[in-house]
Amino acid sequence: MLVSGTLENLILKFGEPGSPYPKDRKEFGESFYRSWKPILIQEGFYRFLFGHESYLEFQKKLSSLSEDPIGVSLALSCMVEVNVAGGILSHATQVYSKNIGQNLIQNDSLNREPNGADIFNSLWDGFRTENPTKIFAVGVSEPGWESKLRKLSSTVIEGKLSGTKSFITNGAEADLIFWVTKSEEENPVYLVRRSQDLRKPNLESVTSNISKQTKEESFHTDFTPLVSHLKLTLCEYPIDPEDLILDNYGKLGMELRLKELLSLVSLLIGKTKKLSLENQLVNEKRKNLCLWRENFLGDCQGNPNADFLLSGFPFPTEGLLLALCKHWNLESPKDLKSVDPDYQLFVWEDQFTQMLIQKKKRKLS
Repeated sequence: MLVSGTLENLILKFGEPGSPYPKDRKEFGESFYRSWKPILIQEGFYRFLFGHESYLEFQKKLSSLSEDPIGVSLALSCMVEVNVAGGILSHATQVYSKNIGQNLIQNDSLNREPNGADIFNSLWDGFRTENPTKIFAVGVSEPGWESKLRKLSSTVIEGKLSGTKSFITNGAEADLIFWVTKSEEENPVYLVRRSQDLRKPNLESVTSNISKQTKEESFHTDFTPLVSHLKLTLCEYPIDPEDLILDNYGKLGMELRLKELLSLVSLLIGKTKKLSLENQLVNEKRKNLCLWRENFLGDCQGNPNADFLLSGFPFPTEGLLLALCKHWNLESPKDLKSVDPDYQLFVWEDQFTQMLIQKKKRKLS
C-alpha cells in the first residue's frame, strides 16, 4: 500500500515494457483502465472515497502517476471516476445513510435492508474489490446543452429513459453509467447498466431488444489517447424504481467539475516533473504550484465542497504553462499541443469552465 512520502512509479513497477498495459494483463483482452484498476485498488488510489486519507493525498498520487506518459491517461481515467462517479455515489450514499441512520460508506457489515443498502454496498465494491473489476462512468454532456443542466433533454417517462450523452469519459469500458436526466424542476440521476454484450459490440449475441434501445459510438481523443469515451443514445430504455440513485444532481455538478479541474493541476504537476529537472524556470514555477496545492488543500478536512473549491478558482497553472512556452519558444499555452497533445488538457476550457470563471469574477467585483 502506498503511503505519503513513498510514492512509487506504478507504470515502471507494474507495466509491461513497450506496452500501455500491466504485466500479464493484455493477454486477457482487457481494456486499458480496466486492466490497471485492480492495481490502483491495491495501491490505495480510492482510499479517499472511504475517508481513509485526505483529498491532498489523492492528488499527490495522481501527480506521481502522471510522471509517466502512459500514466497521464491512467490518471485522467482514475480522477474522473473518483471525482465524478465517486462524487455522485458519495452524495447519494450520504442522503440514503441520513434517511436510515447508518453510515454505509464506512460500515460495510450492516444489517442491510433489501434493494437499499445492498445496492449501495454493491456499488462501493467497485472501488474496493479487485475481482470482479467494475468501471463507473457518468453521462452529463448532451448535444446542444451548452453546459446548462436545464437544457438537458434526457427524460424518464413511465419507467423508460430516452436521451443522448455525447461525451462519457471511461464510457466505452463502463459497466455502469450514472445518467443525469431532466425532470420538471430537478436533475435526477439513474443507473444505466451496460451488459457484457454492449461492451463488446462485435458479439453476435447482442439481443435485438438491446440493439433497438441503445446506440453506441466509442472514440478516443488525440490527447490522453488511451482513455476511452462514449457517445450513447438510449431509446425507451427500461428503468426500475431502484435505479434512481440521486434525486437531484443540481448544485453537486459544480463541485464535481471543480474537482476535475483541480485534479488537472495535479496531472500537470506530475507531467512536468521530468522537464523541471532540466529547466530552472519550469522547476521554480512547478514548485510554486506544488506549494499552492499544499497550502490550499492542507487544511481541508474530508470532502472539499463547491464553496471551498471555488475559493481557490481559477487554479494558478498559468505561471507553469508560460514557463513551458518559454522553454519551447511558443507564443501561447494553446501552442503546447504541438509539443505534446496531452497539454490540451490544461488549456482547454469548456462552456462550464468559462461560466465558473465569470461566476468568480462577479463574486470578486
